Amino acid sequence: MGLFDFFKSENNKPSVDLMDFKFISDDHTRNENGRPTNANNKGALRGIRVKTSDNKFFYVTMYNMNENHPVWGDNIQMAEKRMKLVEDNNNKIILLGFGTDAMGSSFADYGLTLHKSNGTINKVTLHMHDRNVDIEYLKSEEKSLKQATSTNNSGIEEIQTFLNKFQTLPINIKGELAQKTDKLNNIGVDYYENNDIENAIIHYNKALEIYPINDDALKNLVICYRETNNFIKMIEAQSKLDYLKHLGI
Repeated sequence: MGLFDFFKSENNKPSVDLMDFKFISDDHTRNENGRPTNANNKGALRGIRVKTSDNKFFYVTMYNMNENHPVWGDNIQMAEKRMKLVEDNNNKIILLGFGTDAMGSSFADYGLTLHKSNGTINKVTLHMHDRNVDIEYLKSEEKSLKQATSTNNSGIEEIQTFLNKFQTLPINIKGELAQKTDKLNNIGVDYYENNDIENAIIHYNKALEIYPINDDALKNLVICYRETNNFIKMIEAQSKLDYLKHLGI
């Protein structure tokens, strides 16, 4: 019996199309040694992508949709793992890693289960067998993605409107706005350093109300929203930062 004899026939086609399968989650649970951790991951957008060209070898990649641009390809959290199909039934599809990467690390330490309900995938579990860790990703609610997209677009429009008005202002008025926004941002930093994140967020937002292109305040908001698990707001602040970088501001 060969090393990979337990794998299914290479001619078997999975019951769900995995040629380029994408699954987006906005909530996940980490289980270590069979026990769930207490972390609150609601709003943490993650993307799982499975690709194959022949239904023999499957390539699994994990993305962090909260970092940088929330689009495929710009935010890889887990590098691509090569896997094979080991089980496919009415309830789930199981993939198991095999072979090694360029550094010699074993793909067999990883696995993926696609949980099915009425023929559709409603949950995905990433297995890290060497650490006895399973991470269960629940399917993202459509309203969460719509809210994130809508918020990002409105934030960009806010910056565009401000810049159009800002260009027409006298130099002394521009300087006054810059001083006021920096002062509010620095007060926010003082609150943050004293472990008062709530008031820090309030002052960072006040700084942005009068000067939406204050990149320091936006960077600080990203940190605060990440620490308070407010991932939708974090995406908004990060998207504004990315837009400012695009403009060269």
